[in-house]
Amino acid sequence: MQTKTSAFRLLAPLAFALCIASASAPAAAQSTVLTFNDLALVSPATVGASMPDGYGGFDWGGRYYYMAPTAASGNTTYVAMGSGASTWIRRTDSAASYFDGADVWSRRALDANGDFYFVLSLKGKTVYNGLTAKKGGRMLFTGAPTLLKPDYAGPIDLIAIAFSGNGKDWNHLAFDNFRFRAIAP
Repeated sequence: MQTKTSAFRLLAPLAFALCIASASAPAAAQSTVLTFNDLALVSPATVGASMPDGYGGFDWGGRYYYMAPTAASGNTTYVAMGSGASTWIRRTDSAASYFDGADVWSRRALDANGDFYFVLSLKGKTVYNGLTAKKGGRMLFTGAPTLLKPDYAGPIDLIAIAFSGNGKDWNHLAFDNFRFRAIAP
């Protein structure tokens, strides 16, 4: 009986401390979703416009354009690739974050060929390559928005979109609902 009481006296403070620690541990952050719906084109005749510097806290490089709503996009503003120098996206403050994917599709329906995938980097090193991912890293062009989410859950500081198959179909890619999570300081 004395052994049980002694063990209880020793373990009770530890159990209490674990309960407090688990209760005060921060919950996993929810994804922030950029829908791009607050971006308005200058005129209804304008097909697209360059992504604004710093939109959503990101540097969009020189190849991304926001586009007028279409039936394929669910009548929401979306982002498409155009000609330009880069396919990368990174935070303007250069901080690392988590990337939870985006809804992607072909803005020219099914006339695109090949597939596309994300390449994620941290501090100049590739941490995820959808081309070589074990499951679901690449996506064939489809005509309907479909979530493409990397099966990598670690921090990144650069997102690139790459293409295999017919590399000339980059201008077909469209995406919406860009999901990311900030890393708590």
